[in-house]
This record gives sequence, structure tokens and C-alpha cells, in this order.
Amino acid sequence: MSGNVCKATFRGTVKTGPVPPGRAVAAMRPCRLARLAPSRSLVARLRYRTGDILIDLDAREILHGGTPVEVEAKVFDLIALLLRERRRALDKRELNAALWGERPVTDAALSQQLRKARRALGDDGDAQRVIRTVHGRGLRWVADVVELTDAQPATPPPAVAPAAPAARAVELPAPGRRPRRFAWAVLCACVLLLAGIFGYRSFPPPVDTSSATGTRIAILPIEDRSGDDGLAWTRSGLMGLMAGLFGEDARIDVVPAKDVLASDKAARVLDADGVAALRAAFGATHLVATRLRRVGSLYELDLRLVGAGAAERSETLHGSAPAPLAVDAVAQVRRWLGLAALPDVRHKGIESAFLAEAYARGLDAQLHGDTAGARRYFEICLDQDPALAWPRLGLAIAQGTAGDAQASADNAAKVAAAAREQGDEELLVAAERQLGSLAFRRGDLEGAARHLQAALADVSESRPFVLTDLLVAQASVEDERGRFDEARALFERALALARGTGNRRGEALVLVNLAAVDNGAGDAAAAGAKLREGLDAARVAGDATLEGHTLASLGATEANQGRLLDAATLLQQALALARRRGDVQLEMLASLQLLGVLAPFDRDADIAILAGRVRNAAERQHNPYWQAELDWALGLHAARRGDLADALRRYAAARATYAEAGIARSLAPVLTDIVAAAAANGDAKTAHEAADAFRAIAQADARSWAAWLPLLDAQVRFVDGDAAGARDELAARLDRAPAATGPAAQASLFQLGRWQVAAGAPDDLLLRDAWKPWLGQHPEAIALHVRALRSAHRDEEADAEQARLDRLQRAPQLAVSEPAPATP
Repeated sequence: MSGNVCKATFRGTVKTGPVPPGRAVAAMRPCRLARLAPSRSLVARLRYRTGDILIDLDAREILHGGTPVEVEAKVFDLIALLLRERRRALDKRELNAALWGERPVTDAALSQQLRKARRALGDDGDAQRVIRTVHGRGLRWVADVVELTDAQPATPPPAVAPAAPAARAVELPAPGRRPRRFAWAVLCACVLLLAGIFGYRSFPPPVDTSSATGTRIAILPIEDRSGDDGLAWTRSGLMGLMAGLFGEDARIDVVPAKDVLASDKAARVLDADGVAALRAAFGATHLVATRLRRVGSLYELDLRLVGAGAAERSETLHGSAPAPLAVDAVAQVRRWLGLAALPDVRHKGIESAFLAEAYARGLDAQLHGDTAGARRYFEICLDQDPALAWPRLGLAIAQGTAGDAQASADNAAKVAAAAREQGDEELLVAAERQLGSLAFRRGDLEGAARHLQAALADVSESRPFVLTDLLVAQASVEDERGRFDEARALFERALALARGTGNRRGEALVLVNLAAVDNGAGDAAAAGAKLREGLDAARVAGDATLEGHTLASLGATEANQGRLLDAATLLQQALALARRRGDVQLEMLASLQLLGVLAPFDRDADIAILAGRVRNAAERQHNPYWQAELDWALGLHAARRGDLADALRRYAAARATYAEAGIARSLAPVLTDIVAAAAANGDAKTAHEAADAFRAIAQADARSWAAWLPLLDAQVRFVDGDAAGARDELAARLDRAPAATGPAAQASLFQLGRWQVAAGAPDDLLLRDAWKPWLGQHPEAIALHVRALRSAHRDEEADAEQARLDRLQRAPQLAVSEPAPATP
């Protein structure tokens, strides 16, 4: 594995900007469920079959292909209720009353039971083949059903009785399934009634011929004065919800919530200077500020709209829950700006109190790196309405972060298709970016570039926050391709954009990636400085995932400078953060880096734990890149143990993956490791072949790889039989550049030290100043130093160094625990 800093590759974050209107139907009057009593004269055994599922209501049993399906009592009650009343939809109040009686429950409780019921029936919130969410009405059973009745007398039969009637199978049409012509008529009528938001549109909206006014709104984080810790989610969650609720209006633009949160200027006091700074940061003509208070069982939301010249409008809104107040606030701001009013669709789409809060909580979780929480809330939204585009994109991003790459790609592709149909630029850019991120993670650089180009085609300089993220993504692809000059230029352009707009999250992201470029060029000190600056920016921005990637990269940089215990501490912090957040991408990155740090300490048991986690994740996610990184790391460990055949086998596997994917950044250094192992193993043919392959890469990009050529030449000379000449050549190279740093200089120093100790010529090792940085915490450097001291008969010094090495190898920060896997 190379010594390069692992980069914080571009990541998806949920968009909370303008969202497209969808289609919704008018609310219908709820019908109370009539409780039917069984006949006194007969006990009817009620059994139903749908597909290969048999539901026995009397036995309270579900069989799937003859196999019992275990369900909770409340889940079975919900299934039975919907099955019995399948000719109509049951609304939330009716279902709650039937399942929980008078006991108050949250909407999330019903949503949880619904998810379990669908799972028991082989259904899900996307397909809705069995239980469908009917907008404005509730839930309805829609699958075809065969009813099996077997009536028997309630009392024991007489000694002689007529033969019992055979079981009668009655084929019932699926309730709600109507002729196609009628369905189209209803759809057309519903479209004329109301336009909600967040839905996938079946038809393009009417074209707004009014000219744009240049209005750009920045919604600031909610100031929570409720005193209720349970409402912490409102600060960013309601802000994101409000940004989305402004919808697609040709006359306004809304700064995405994540961009506002990323700016350190969002916390400014709204005095004259603060207003000027905020408007400059976001290019905003108007600022929306809110303050939430709790008064008994009610809530108050103080709303302020600050426009050009500090002109201000304000009002206090009252309500029973925070999320509906956010909806009211958007409606009021739209009235102040002379925009079309929001339709009154409180019981539909994302604007229902329940879905609004679920979506807002999902946004809050995602904006703060809580992947598991975000996934849970977005799934609740989609259980209620699978056509919600932005919650589906949020779920795709959460799934990708958690390592469920295929599900993430499927959801992102659905969103992209809908966005193209709707002509929704904001949604399409976000979806293409997520698809590009997924392609990048699996090593498909061409696919990543294709999706990024599609996204960049729709973004201009007038959207600096989005453009910053896309430039980082594009630069990351160029870096993976080994085009370091192009990558640096793109990163520096992105950094200027981020700093010019107060985008602290974007600044942190760019700094982490620029540090990787610096480290690859051998300037570890510059890389470390950028990473510490980036870590501060990530923490100010409140981006836990970016903080974790920065910790991992900083750990790798410390390792590249020989401070392995410091590196282990940072990587353990990143690993703990990844597991706490359910971030499998970060877990793999930190695990692979930590594995490389542990190898010189001979921590075989800890290495086995980390390797097992990475291997299992790579197999589950079908991720060849993770497997290649693991093969490379384990190859280095095998080479250190002296098992050169195993090392070469693992290097070859990693090489094949990198070559196929065109990842020159990894392919070139793994070739240098092949040359080193083959030379040590006396395999001249393999050493020459790998060296020639490396020279071809270096010829195409001499600036990036030419520094390695003297080491490879010396190793080839060694395997060809001229060991003394190889030692002299490498020593002369280091003498010519005694202050050289970087991976090539480090590898040359250690190779020369091994050769000199093996040849019984340790004097150079004891005198060369280049060893000093490595003798503090690097086990191999200390071990070589001990051997050199003993060869020079300086046994007392050697004993002291050996004792110090033994203590280092027992350092607590090197221990790896075996927690439950972070991946689902």
C-alpha cells in the first residue's frame, strides 16, 4: 500500500434546495371501521390465499410457501384488518383506533407496523403489491385474494350427520383495481385539483412566462428557544424543509440548506454588518430568520424576512407542532414576496405534519452525518408515499454511505429518470452526482466521469456551492487516474470558490484532497498542515463524516512521517466515528490505513480482525477495489514476515484490479512493491517485468513517478547479482539528496538499511541523519537500529532500544476490538 494520504472522495449529501411540485388528490372523508361480530350459529374458519401466501385469521398464522412467517401480534392485527376491509382504504385514525384503542401513539408507530406487515407479505414500500398507500385516504389491501371458507356447526354434530360441505374457493377481484379508462379519468381529474411537492410528476408543469426577478433566498438555521432537548433536530431539519417547500418558482432561487449550514457566516447576528456578510456569502437578496419557542402545549415561531437595504417584515406564527409552522412560514414569506400561495394540502405529500417532521428529521440526521438515522426517517417517508423524490434521493445517499451500493444506485437512477422527465435541474444534478460517487467508490472511473460531466453541464458559476462539490469530485477522478497537475488545478479552483463564499464544509473537503496531492508529491508537512486546517473547518461545519475522513487522512500523513502511534490514535478515532455513524466507506478507509500501521508492530491478531471486516464488506458489496486494497496491504504484511511468495501473489491480484480500472495512483506504487519483493525473492523475471511496467507509467507522467526510478534500478541490479553495486548506487542517490522526503525517499532509505545490515555494514545506518525521524515510533527502523548497534558491539544501547521497541509493540492504541459489524 502506498504511503499516500487517503483522500476524502466526493460524497453525496442530501439536497434541500427547490423541489418539484407533484400531483396529489383531494382529501376524502374518513370512514369509521364497522366491527363485525361473528355469527352465533357458525364458527367460520377464515383463510385467505394471495399468491403463495396463506393467511389463517383464526389460527393467527401466515404461511409463505408452506413455511410459517413469524410476525408480532400487532402486525398480524394490521394485516387482518386490511384484509377484512380490503374493499376500501382505512385512514390513520381508524387504524390507530383499531390497533391501539384510546392509547395515544405516534405516526411512526403505525409506519413501523406497516413496514413489518409488508415484509411479512413479501411486499415493500416501493412495490406496494399487497398493501398500497392511497394518498389522502390511508392504507388499502390491493392484492388478488382467494377466500377459503370451511363452515362447521358450533356445537358437536349428531351421531349421524350430513356430509360437511366441501371447502369453497371464491376468486375475488383485487379491491381498487378498476378498468384502465376509469383510472386515467381519475388521474386527470386529480391533477386539476391540487399540486403538492416532492412528488415525481407525470406531466411537465405549465410554463411560467413571467420574467425572473433575481430573487435569491437564504434560510438561516432555526434558533431553538423551546428549552426542549428533543427538538434539537429543528435547527437544521426545519431549515431544510423550508428550503424545499419554496418549490420550483422561476422568479426565485433558494440557497440549499446544506450550503447555509456549511457557512460559518450563518451564525452571524442580523445587524447591518451581519446582513451584509450573509448576503455577500450567499449572493442572497433576502434572508429568512426564525426563532422557535414553546408556550405550554403550543409552539410559536418568530419569522423575519430581511431584504435589500435591511428592509424587514416580521410575524409570529402559532401552532401545535414545529413542522406545520415551518410550512406556514414558507406560505407567509411567499405572500410577502408576491409569489403564488402554497396550496392547502396539509394531509397530502410531504406537507402533512407527520411526513414533514419525518423528512425534516431525516435532513437533520443526514446533514450531521447520522447515516442510520437519516435512512430510518427517509424510509418512513417512502413507506407513506413512494413518489417522494427528495426523500428517495436522501435514502439513496444514506444507503451509499452505509455500503448498500446497489440499492443506492437503484434509487438514484429512479430519481435521475424522474428529474429528466420533469426538467428539474436541481434534482438531476444531485442524482447524477450520487451515481458518480457510487461509480467512483467501486473504481469505475469512466462511469464516474460520465455522471459528473452530465451534472457539470447543468451547473454554472452562479451556483458556487454545488460547483465546489462537483469540482472536488472531478478532481478526485483525475487524481485516481494519476493526472495530478489537472487534479491540483481543479482542487485549487474549488478552494477559491469555497473560501470566497464562506463555505466551510467545501473548504474542508478541498483541503483534505489537496493534502493527498501534497503527500503524494512527498511534502508530508504541507499535507499535515492542510489536514489540520481542514479538520477545524469540518468541525465548524458540523460534518461528522467529513471529520472522520479528515482524521483518517491525517492519520495516514502521520504514518508517512514515521509517527505510527500518533497515526494509530487518529485512525482509531476515525474508525470509532465510522462505526458510530454507520459509515461503511469511512470504516473501510480507516481499517485499511490502520492495517498498514499495525503491520510493522507484528500485531497479527489485530490485523486479522481488520482484514476479516474488510474482506466481508468487499464480498457483501461486490467491491473489487476494497478487495484490491486489502490484497495490497496483506501483501506488505506477508513481505515483512518473509513470506515473499504470498506477498507476490497478493500484489498480483491487486495489480490486476488497478490495471483494469485504470487507477494509476495505486497501480504504480504496487508495481514498486512487486519489484522489491521479487528482488528479495531472487525472481529476476518478475522484477524486470514489473520494473518495465512502472517505467512505462513514469514515462507518461515523469513528474509523479520519476523519483522512484533510482530505487527500481538498484533493486533490479541487486536481483541480477550485483548486491554491492546496488547498495553503493542507492547510497549515492541518498547522498545526493539528503533532505529528500516522500514515499520514494522513504522506501529507498529502508531498502538501503536492510541491505546494509544483511551485509554486516551497519555504520552508514548509524550515521545517516535521514533515519532520525523514523527512530521515534517506527518499529522496523528501530529494529534495524538495534541490529546495527549490536553489529557495532554497542550492546547496552541496543538493549535499551529493544526494550523501548517492546513497549511500543504493546501500546494500547494498537489494540483492535471486535464490535458488531457496522454494515446491515
